[in-house]
Amino acid sequence: MKHSGTIKEWDVILWINIMFIGIVSLLLFYYVMMANVVSAENYRMQTLRDKIEMLADTNVGLMNQKLLLENPNTLFEFAKSHGLIEAKNISYIFENKNVAQR
Repeated sequence: MKHSGTIKEWDVILWINIMFIGIVSLLLFYYVMMANVVSAENYRMQTLRDKIEMLADTNVGLMNQKLLLENPNTLFEFAKSHGLIEAKNISYIFENKNVAQR
């Protein structure tokens, strides 16, 4: 009789160990997945920061070009080279001043 009770105790201990190993495996899997998610988000954020930095540099260059083109002398030279003339005595047809007539 004592021998059969020992077998049942060993079965209980075996099942407890199997459940413990299963729980530890699930927790390890969860940790690895969450670490992967955090790493992927950090990579994505760094990529977006790099893109923002590149766009900011481009914006600075475009603003410099805009300031150069808005110079009155540059505008006068552009108008003169393209044969543009000043419109005088015009009245606007619509309130938003999109269309004018002479």
